[in-house]
Amino acid sequence: MKRAIGVMARAPVPGRCKTRLLAAHPAEWVTGLYAAMLRDTLDGLQSVTADDYVVFVAPVPPAPGEETDEDARTKLAFDVLARHVPAPWELVAQEGAELGARVEHALGVMFERGADYALLSGCDAPSVPTETLAELFADDTLATNRDVLVGPSEDGGYYAIGMSRVEPRLLRDMPWSTPAVMETTRVRCRELGLTLRELPTWYDVDEPSDVLKLLDEMRTNPERAPRTAQFLVKNA
Repeated sequence: MKRAIGVMARAPVPGRCKTRLLAAHPAEWVTGLYAAMLRDTLDGLQSVTADDYVVFVAPVPPAPGEETDEDARTKLAFDVLARHVPAPWELVAQEGAELGARVEHALGVMFERGADYALLSGCDAPSVPTETLAELFADDTLATNRDVLVGPSEDGGYYAIGMSRVEPRLLRDMPWSTPAVMETTRVRCRELGLTLRELPTWYDVDEPSDVLKLLDEMRTNPERAPRTAQFLVKNA
């Protein structure tokens, strides 16, 4: 069974990433934290055996009043991320007007590249343990049974989802960015006759309060996200 792992990412550009954190932290600080989180996410997922590793690149959001087109902002994102993403990860542009469409596109790309099973992750949970994922991902029956892997987030969403083929009914008309995402996914899996395997529940770093939680964790368990821990120790 050929396996693929993808990560949805933005470029670490000051003022254009993790914008909800800007209410409590300077833009350069937020950018440094995000860059560290991104790299820890990639390193953690690369410890899970796969045949293909892909980073799906979002265009850099426009600044207020900026008139650059999306192609130019996508090129900027590729240029910046090229300095942060190591081999064997490859950069591929995200496509889609909303999150569900972008997730569907990213999974589809991995299947087009030859995957029998594909997992797609965000990069907002850099310290999530990968041991359970590595164990489940090695199971060849994931693809033959059409099992769905999901990593629930404490906020009611999920930080990762995996499947053996694109399942549009799991992704379309989803109440994205609400606490109902994970439970809706559970309900839909039951309705579609899909076996749902859940990874450990973890937390996303989206709000200033999440940074405090991350800082506490990094003080006691820095090995879970070494680059993030080092950044926070130097810049807390």
